[in-house]
Amino acid sequence: MNELSIRPLGLGEIIDTAFKIYMRHWRALLLLVAVVVVPAGVAAYLILDAAIPPDLVQTLNDPSPVLDEALIDDMLRFLGAALLVALIESGAAVLASAGSVRAVAEIYLGASPDWRASLITAVRRLPAIIFTGLLIVLAIGVLTVGVWLLAGLTASTSSGGGALAALSMIAWLVVVPWLAISWAVAVPALIVEGTSPTGALTRSFNLVRRRWWPTFGTLLTSWLIVAVLSGIASRLIEAFLPDGGGVLSGIIVSVAVAAATTPFVVAVLAVLYFDLRTRREPFDLIRLAVDIGAPPPPGTPEAFEPRPPDRADWPPLPPDVDAGGS
Repeated sequence: MNELSIRPLGLGEIIDTAFKIYMRHWRALLLLVAVVVVPAGVAAYLILDAAIPPDLVQTLNDPSPVLDEALIDDMLRFLGAALLVALIESGAAVLASAGSVRAVAEIYLGASPDWRASLITAVRRLPAIIFTGLLIVLAIGVLTVGVWLLAGLTASTSSGGGALAALSMIAWLVVVPWLAISWAVAVPALIVEGTSPTGALTRSFNLVRRRWWPTFGTLLTSWLIVAVLSGIASRLIEAFLPDGGGVLSGIIVSVAVAAATTPFVVAVLAVLYFDLRTRREPFDLIRLAVDIGAPPPPGTPEAFEPRPPDRADWPPLPPDVDAGGS
């Protein structure tokens, strides 16, 4: 194996590699994420602060609140603001994650990540990323509605309907996680290979196929690590905040935790994506450089001509003709 090769990794090696990437380049990765999530956090605070009447919380905590027209208007205003904040924060998280994928790819090639270039790449692919997310939500939503309708109909129209309804719900509990894990590396495929949204979902599905359990184990392990560290960090940050659990305190905690944990989570996802590719096709640092349009890594032969991987859908559509995004 030469220095340009990428060998398959075990679960522990993927986590360890992601942790080393995070520790060695934490400044650049934190800056990349903070540039996106901090303004989003400020916007979220301003929106919620303007939308929540001073007496709304006190009124709702009253043992017998009067549900008059004014209270309903206040509640609807708050729900609308909360939805807008959720969209802003979700968009910021997606943008930061997409930029971090590009940065991790550059780190793999031995370069220092450029947070500006990484964010520019993410912004260019943002419509495709959003459309990919909508496709996932639509697919899972249609499946969920279908299962609930089937469960309701079978439960009310036949003597054995209860058992069929239970089986339908069990099937839903199996299929939804299976789809979620199968599509886990769709965003890295969008950023690195420039595929379309539907192509990214297909690509992720094919890469994870026959590696579902290892992929699930890797993502679950990283989630548990982040959950524990996020809980500890939240408590520490809250201990130094005088706001006493108000809106400002919650925004500061969420922004700080997101900025600290997003680079590690994305590093795990990117390393996992690279690992899956090594197991499915000819893939090395040269191929990665070609995919992201970066200079070839040191040691690349001068007469190198990139060989496409053994895939029927190669090459991916370039961004300017990508039907799903720009």
